[in-house]
Amino acid sequence: MSAQPSTTTEPSSDQRSSASPLDVHSSPVADTKQRSGKATAAMVLGIIGVLGAFLLPLLGLILGIIAIVFGQQARKELVSGHKSGRGQAQAGFVLGIVAVIGSIINMIVTAAIIAS
Repeated sequence: MSAQPSTTTEPSSDQRSSASPLDVHSSPVADTKQRSGKATAAMVLGIIGVLGAFLLPLLGLILGIIAIVFGQQARKELVSGHKSGRGQAQAGFVLGIVAVIGSIINMIVTAAIIAS
């Protein structure tokens, strides 16, 4: 009885069949673009501004205006394509507008209540 070596070879990882074509994929690649700091600041200030618009209208007004300015600057900065964060810039811009409008409405309602 001579032992013969096994001639079956294990298929390589590229040749193995998978249950789904979606199972065969390359590893994810990290985003190489740098995020815009102004876009992040606009979004954070917009969120805080919306909350402040209903609690402290003057704070909401100030933060809303700053969020609008940063959002506009970030959108202009992102046109060059060297940085990412377009969604954050847009969200900060819109939240800044909501904060300003909410602050103004809150100030008007508060003044009407005090006057009556």
